[in-house]
Amino acid sequence: MPKDLQTQPKVFGIGLSRTGTTSLTEALNQLGIPTEHYVRDRLTQRELLSGSPLSMLEQYQGLVDGIAPFYPQLDRAHPDSKFILTVREKQSWLQSMERLMSAVTDNWSWLDREAVKFSQTLYQLNYGSLQFDAQRYWQGYEQHQQAVQNYFRKRPEDLLVINICGGEGWEKLCSFLGLPIPSVPFPRSHDWQSMSAWSQKLKATWTDLDTLIPADCLFILVDECQLEPGDRRFLPFLEKQGAYSGPPPDDTTAIAELERMRREGAGFIAFTWPAFWWLDHYGKFQEYLRSQFPCILENERLMVFEL
Repeated sequence: MPKDLQTQPKVFGIGLSRTGTTSLTEALNQLGIPTEHYVRDRLTQRELLSGSPLSMLEQYQGLVDGIAPFYPQLDRAHPDSKFILTVREKQSWLQSMERLMSAVTDNWSWLDREAVKFSQTLYQLNYGSLQFDAQRYWQGYEQHQQAVQNYFRKRPEDLLVINICGGEGWEKLCSFLGLPIPSVPFPRSHDWQSMSAWSQKLKATWTDLDTLIPADCLFILVDECQLEPGDRRFLPFLEKQGAYSGPPPDDTTAIAELERMRREGAGFIAFTWPAFWWLDHYGKFQEYLRSQFPCILENERLMVFEL
């Protein structure tokens, strides 16, 4: 990440879910804007709901999804920011949201209570209901689009409206951000369309963890806050006041924090597939792990080191 990240203008994707938010996140990262998709860590969720500054923005320049209702709050806290409103054709969006809500409802039990509470709060703020209803959800969609555009009506240079699902991409995004257009195709992601596969992968991962790590053993979980059941004791990484505080700024910090947590009783460190990018990004950290500790499992879902 760039050393002057703190001085860079923030970029916020304030479109509702299923409007190309994952693709936007990948595109921003490809443009060199470190961006997180969805506010999964519990500390940031609490900060959003309380109106506090977001700790994760010490590590990221961009944030997309899970923040749609909070754009006035983010604008006040970061007055030089750029805001991106992703939109989508009505029937396509409603069909996607219906699939999403069915999948989310089926998988509440795989999230911890605080994560469920935050997600439910978002649905109530955005749509006024936890149960999918096409008319009600579309009304929430239209109200959000209109409210955002009214809010920025005197500042058009700060808001981009883009239909990624409809084919818009690099030209519109890069023009808005003042960046050159990359020579690669614009990312087109559909990560929630395969929720049943995701659920199966999640369950298999926890089966592996339960098999490898004794139930009474404290371990470090590097998972981008996507695999939190309520019945296992573990430490997020990095950790601040008991909550996930974002990825480390560098390898030295990662190694130091690992050793601190090991001294405090952590017996294993596990990386799940959403966080596999850490192992490439923090090359010296991975070298340290492999040189100092045995890797007791490595597959397409999970990598576990015994400390």
